[in-house]
Amino acid sequence: MSKNIPTKKIFLILSTLLLVLIILFCSSETVMSRNKADACSRRKYYAAMEKEYRSEMEQLLDKKGYLNCGINLRWVSDEDGFRTYTVMLHHRKLNMLDVYEKEELLRELSKTEFADESCTFCYEFLIV
Repeated sequence: MSKNIPTKKIFLILSTLLLVLIILFCSSETVMSRNKADACSRRKYYAAMEKEYRSEMEQLLDKKGYLNCGINLRWVSDEDGFRTYTVMLHHRKLNMLDVYEKEELLRELSKTEFADESCTFCYEFLIV
């Protein structure tokens, strides 16, 4: 019987530690889930806005005669949550535009940007 007592104590200690770890894990997940929910909703918001923005840009470029124009949309977020978007456009006809025509096209493209004060947009023409 003396051999069973240490085994019971070990089992009790291990089960107590396991329960304490489970309680700590559950409480930390509850606190973090609010932050995760905010970040998830923000990601969904920006994803929807980016999809609409890309669609409007494609329509405008198609209307201007740049069918199947390549559009690369990248963003960088800083610590405060401000996003800087870089829009890279590539099409053979874009290379033939002069400076004034490119500026006019950029003005028209900037009208398709979504209105969010925490976002800025930068455009680049890639040489094909």
